[in-house]
Amino acid sequence: MSLRPVHPIRLLLLFLCSFFLFPLAFSTRAFAAADPISVTSESDVIQFPSSIDFTMTAKDTASPIVQATIYITYKEPPYSFAKEHSITLITPARSVTVHWHEDTSGDNFHTPGTPVEYKWILQDSANNYHTESPQDFLTLDTRYSWQHLSRGLLQVNWYHRPAAFGQLLLNRANDSINHISQALGSGPLHPIILWVYSSNEDFHGALAPGSYEWVGGEAHPALNEAFISVIDENDNTLVRDMPHELTHLVFHQLIAQGQQAPTWFDEGLAVYNQWYHEPEMKARFEQALLKKSLLRLYTISDSFPSDGDQAYLAYAQSWKLISYMYTTFGQSNMSLLIKKMNDPRADFSEDLAQAIGQDQDHLENQWRLQLGQPGILLPNQVTPTPRALVQTSKTQTSATDSTTPVFITAGSLLILLPIIGIVAMLVYQRRKRQQELAEEAAQHYQPVAQAPLQRNNNGGNAGPLQYRPAIPAMEYPISPQQMYYPAYQAPSQPVDHAWENQGPSPQTYMPFPSFVPEQALGAPPASPPVQPASPAIGEEEGDDTGSMLAPFGPFQENTNQQAQQKTPQE
Repeated sequence: MSLRPVHPIRLLLLFLCSFFLFPLAFSTRAFAAADPISVTSESDVIQFPSSIDFTMTAKDTASPIVQATIYITYKEPPYSFAKEHSITLITPARSVTVHWHEDTSGDNFHTPGTPVEYKWILQDSANNYHTESPQDFLTLDTRYSWQHLSRGLLQVNWYHRPAAFGQLLLNRANDSINHISQALGSGPLHPIILWVYSSNEDFHGALAPGSYEWVGGEAHPALNEAFISVIDENDNTLVRDMPHELTHLVFHQLIAQGQQAPTWFDEGLAVYNQWYHEPEMKARFEQALLKKSLLRLYTISDSFPSDGDQAYLAYAQSWKLISYMYTTFGQSNMSLLIKKMNDPRADFSEDLAQAIGQDQDHLENQWRLQLGQPGILLPNQVTPTPRALVQTSKTQTSATDSTTPVFITAGSLLILLPIIGIVAMLVYQRRKRQQELAEEAAQHYQPVAQAPLQRNNNGGNAGPLQYRPAIPAMEYPISPQQMYYPAYQAPSQPVDHAWENQGPSPQTYMPFPSFVPEQALGAPPASPPVQPASPAIGEEEGDDTGSMLAPFGPFQENTNQQAQQKTPQE
């Protein structure tokens, strides 16, 4: 029996199916068995603040392990960097335990709560490589056994105290968060962690080497955590340092996308939201006012002075300026300012101008003048000072520019006056032209007496003398019937009252009436025009002055720029 021939197309399909299914049959899981190196255990032990110990155990089924490399990454936003440490095994073996001691003291200090990621890479003598999956942990202050309580996005941590003390911390911190959220216009967006130490010594042990000794609390917005010390439930730090540091955390979450805020604004907000302000801070500010030694804002925009006294003044001055801003511009405008600070496209002065209508220099100058201190701007650079607003729960309205109506009026006059002048000139030219035409037409008429007055059959006058224009007929082709006959005053003769109803009165002589060219060339009016009677003796003709504009006085600008002084909120 003969075999069937195999069709080439079937062979091609079989080849294609094998080609695409081959990778699935030998997947990475299948190849994993070919990796002879495996990690059996790994650990990280923190000895805060001095070091972190990393330990890893691995085995190789094919060849001895000759080298291990550990990559350690400290994730401290906005910076994140990795350290590479290679360990060459003096005695290679198929089963090894490798240690790495990471020094975190001095310049290598990392704040408690810093996220850390690490991974191991191993190599054996046959050039096989194994990369272990990354591991993550947080650096903690391992000197103490911490207890925790949480509510919403807030977490508080404490030690060596009962649970009731932790509940007190949670309640006070939550009240501060609500107060801060109302002042800033919004609340926290991410979890917030608060670490509470039992003494100043314990607290300063958690700070980086070289920190200022006068620091009473510390916030790390990039890590969303803050550190304070609270001795007991009556400690002022619960109403001073706690709301201060929590303000930093909430504020930086709200402006995370924007540019860095000036230090004086950041710290001023934090002091403003404290429940308690020590008298010493108020006294230090008053002393600076007496000596006229306030710090310029540009000197405290990047950081505060290292000198304790000057730093204390910087805190006091920043607090007073923020209080002035809330009182003057209102809660709604301050919330708008913080919202605009989250836009990376504008700097702080532009945000100020959009929210409150002034940049930093004008704000500083205005505040200094309100305090009776020397200004920082020249008089021609000063803008009107807005009135202080009484802060209420309702939306505050921003100050308006009182010069706006003045400029609108002046602009209107600059438009109307030229128009009025042009109209007056046109009227004057038109009247002058009419007068010239009247005089020119009158020169073409000469009175020609045809006959003396005739007496009619009844003894009356037959009619007045007839006047014809002394011009060529070809120039004015007008028939006698179309001629306008002006009246004149007859010689002194007895008056015949029968004339009263027969045309124009002979008592008035008007050799040159008010001439209108169109009437001279057209049909005569239905009745001859009557000349208005002359004013009586002793009366004067009134001046036709029309409606004349009152003269304008000099332009004056409202220069009342003194703001009402209000007691700043504390």
